[in-house]
Amino acid sequence: MLLLTNIKKLFIMKNEVIKETIHKNSDGTWEKRIFDDNGKELTLKNSDGYWDKSTYDKKGNQLSYEDSDGYWSKRTYDSNGNQLSYEDSYGFYSKRTYDDNGNELSYENSDGYWSKRTYDSNGNELSYEDSDGIKRNN
Repeated sequence: MLLLTNIKKLFIMKNEVIKETIHKNSDGTWEKRIFDDNGKELTLKNSDGYWDKSTYDKKGNQLSYEDSDGYWSKRTYDSNGNQLSYEDSYGFYSKRTYDDNGNELSYENSDGYWSKRTYDSNGNELSYEDSDGIKRNN
């Protein structure tokens, strides 16, 4: 049976409002979550010993994630919030580039896949090509 007790706390940390919730189950297990002032989950801990934590930039984009199983991931973004890179503990990575309008120009990943695009001044895709052999001109 879920949720015998739900305790909520608000406190200030680094000028941010942090919300903490604790859920206790009738079988004695529990789960604790901490959220930032934008509702993004910062940490999760439970009575089984599992934990995870995430960090975010000021725009709410996830920068990092890690958990008690040893998994981790990292992301970077440009000033417009477009994801530039991703990497994780499994060895996967991806990289993207964008034009000044936020249109994706190129993508590549650790599996060997890549794609390239061009656009006109209105943001309409003019051409597309990828490592699977797909080519098109619009």
